[in-house]
Amino acid sequence: MAHIIKRGSGGEPNPLDNHILTSDGLRNKLAQLGAEHLFYELEALEVMDISDDRGTIVGRYVVSEEGDSPSELQEFLPLNANILQIPIVGEIVLGFNDKTTQQRYYFGRLNTDTNKVNFQNFNKSSVGDKSKNDDEEGTLLNSNRELEQYRQGRYFVDTSPPKVPFSEGDTIIQGRFGNSVILGSNQIEGESISPNINLLASDSSIQMTTNEKIVYSEPTLKEGPEMGGEDSRGLNIDYNLPQIIFDSDRIMINAKSNDIGIFAQGDIFIKGNKINLENNQAVSIVTKQMVTDYSDGVKKDISDKVDDVDGDTKLLPANILPFARSMKPHIARINNGVISAASKILPPVVAPGVPNPLNISGHLLDLSFLKGQLKEVNDFYTFKWTDKKEWKTTSLNDVTEALGLNDLKTLETPEWDEFFDDIDKAKSKVVNIQTQVAAVAIAVVALNAAFDAIQQGGGSTQSIIEALDAYEADPNNPPLDTTDIRDVIASKGVDTEDVKRYLDFGGSPQVRELLISSKKTEQDAQKLSSMGIIAELIKLGENI
Repeated sequence: MAHIIKRGSGGEPNPLDNHILTSDGLRNKLAQLGAEHLFYELEALEVMDISDDRGTIVGRYVVSEEGDSPSELQEFLPLNANILQIPIVGEIVLGFNDKTTQQRYYFGRLNTDTNKVNFQNFNKSSVGDKSKNDDEEGTLLNSNRELEQYRQGRYFVDTSPPKVPFSEGDTIIQGRFGNSVILGSNQIEGESISPNINLLASDSSIQMTTNEKIVYSEPTLKEGPEMGGEDSRGLNIDYNLPQIIFDSDRIMINAKSNDIGIFAQGDIFIKGNKINLENNQAVSIVTKQMVTDYSDGVKKDISDKVDDVDGDTKLLPANILPFARSMKPHIARINNGVISAASKILPPVVAPGVPNPLNISGHLLDLSFLKGQLKEVNDFYTFKWTDKKEWKTTSLNDVTEALGLNDLKTLETPEWDEFFDDIDKAKSKVVNIQTQVAAVAIAVVALNAAFDAIQQGGGSTQSIIEALDAYEADPNNPPLDTTDIRDVIASKGVDTEDVKRYLDFGGSPQVRELLISSKKTEQDAQKLSSMGIIAELIKLGENI
């Protein structure tokens, strides 16, 4: 508070006595009076507590209230409540009493170390006697505490932020927590007209510059000049014209009720790991030229929600459905041709008991040609043709229909859920099915070979009996009625020529039918592999 200190001095014992004065005597008396009385209107004030959310403090004058008890202390209001730095306990500020408002006010800080942002000077107003802060009610923040337990606020922690660097003429507002506002220039680089503003908060900043080059942070420093590809310029980072730089780990721009506008006379550069655009109504792109370059990545076209409609919609290579549909008739012709050629090897006759050799030769040539085409079928069902750079939401049922996977009547196929739950387990099940089918196919071929040998003028009835016995001995082979051929062979007086004639005229057709059925099952088993591949493609689509 304002106070007067009387100081002792030499001169007359009573300088106010009434005497006749010379001019020199008057000067001596005035000097003596000025030396004896020192008037203090402002006084250092120790912050003892923060009393409310208006910035009001409880303080104790360092001189005039030295050693006053907590119950005697009064509140001080901020001198300017609109521009305010909330003091912390232990700081020394300036205070005064205002007669007009009958209020006490504080402002400023008395800091003896300008290298520190925050400081403390506990017990400055009690001559180091901490007991002057104690009372039974615990009035102050640090009442009844040991000195080493003193705090500067109920939750305030001094993180010792560094002082921000400055240049001549700067105006700086520095907060307590590593944040600051710097109103400066680039005159240090010889640019006279170069006002700038820096808003800093630890690792986040907003810079507004004029006639100043900025060293950009990553990823702008590296990615900026490389933007635009070979046919377009990158972002110019060697730039000293007016600009605003936002720099942080994350930047959000939010319009609560109206538009966001981004306009530029030059190019607009946007780059990140992913760019997500979503709108409630529409996304419109109007341009004279559209370049889509995903040569080093993939393109996803999500026209339907994934797993929509009972989980049927999946993200798959974009060409899988159109290519499968276009190839379906061709693949079917090859497969049907193999089956048809196999069934026609049983030749018609040119005369009773005389098979037509040209018919046999022609069908064997057909069968050989069609078997050569099976590589194309195998490549189709291993999906070597899929383009994994462009993906599109597709109906899984439409894909399986185009691939012929919805009509595998000869096999008990795994459910799709089995593949989605455990691809490796489901693929192992497919391999087991294919192994069994392959074993049956070998047995069927061996049986047919014995019949072919008879019809081509070789073999023996004994070889047919042995082939029939071997086939029927394996419980995994499909059942086959061999009664007729066994009866023919067992008849008295029947030789190899009789059996040949019986077969040439269509005897034991079930053996040939078994061959046709086996070929069909082989084709279906081959298709099963594609279920595992499709499941893997779906998993891949979920992770790109």
